[in-house]
Amino acid sequence: MTIKILVTDPIHEDGIMALKGSGFEVRKEPNLTPEQLIKVIPEFDALIVRGRTKVTGAIISAGSKLRAVARSGVGLDNIDLEAARKKSIQIISTPAAPTTSVAELTVGLILAVLRKISFADRAMKEGRWAKSELMGEELKDKTVGVVGAAGRIGLEVARICLQGFEAKVIGYDVLDLTEKARSLGFRAVGEVGDLLSESNIVTIHVPYLPTTHHLINAKTITNMRNGAVVINPSRGDIIDGQALLQALKSGKLGGAGLDVFHMEPPKDAWEKELVALPNVVCTSHIGAQTVECQRLESTMVAEELIKALKK
Repeated sequence: MTIKILVTDPIHEDGIMALKGSGFEVRKEPNLTPEQLIKVIPEFDALIVRGRTKVTGAIISAGSKLRAVARSGVGLDNIDLEAARKKSIQIISTPAAPTTSVAELTVGLILAVLRKISFADRAMKEGRWAKSELMGEELKDKTVGVVGAAGRIGLEVARICLQGFEAKVIGYDVLDLTEKARSLGFRAVGEVGDLLSESNIVTIHVPYLPTTHHLINAKTITNMRNGAVVINPSRGDIIDGQALLQALKSGKLGGAGLDVFHMEPPKDAWEKELVALPNVVCTSHIGAQTVECQRLESTMVAEELIKALKK
């Protein structure tokens, strides 16, 4: 009997072709509502999603043939992992794929904030020559604190800042990163508070979990250096956005670079105000939005699904 795979979010065609080449039947349905997905999922052996599709317990329960759920990307917060575990459904993701794309965006956000690039571009497009308002700062010799420095992306950000810009880097992680830090040449600290108090720039590279919810909050912000910059390309609710807004408005923090938000797209008044601040550079969750990353995610998820479904 032919193995059937449902793809409910767009992925690169190379992955689709790899699955078809292995004899699987692949159906692409990128616009399914949750109600429609519940109705069709009983037909399929595997489901491939990105960030849009929420794989709820109800969907998993309805998947009577479901053997695997694959996330073309990193985060698994859109999948009910406990429901999948109870049904012995294999969960697949591609954590290595976006390493370069997210790390490069992170450094781009740092530079955009330090050099006020977005502000300058907007002024030029408005016909204003705002040079007198655009005194910036260099990344060289700044202390960059990488929260989640043991992971692939955090480690790559540390490498780029160290080797490419001669910045000073300190790292924190719940995992032991002593050897990685020694090998790359940065300093590991045992408490996130130590990192926050020492860093000119704090960049976040941890998964969203109950333990990381509002990891950066009003209390921890008070321990940060005056004028520090916060960069978040991970998940919006790792930072208490309202506390961040107040810290930016008061001048406690000097700027922020945000690729992720509490709501995507932002809907609450406070978050719209945050996005509109002149010292905040925002992108619309584009960390993995490169041709190279999309192709790699797609082919990697296909490779892992082929292994899982041909057992």
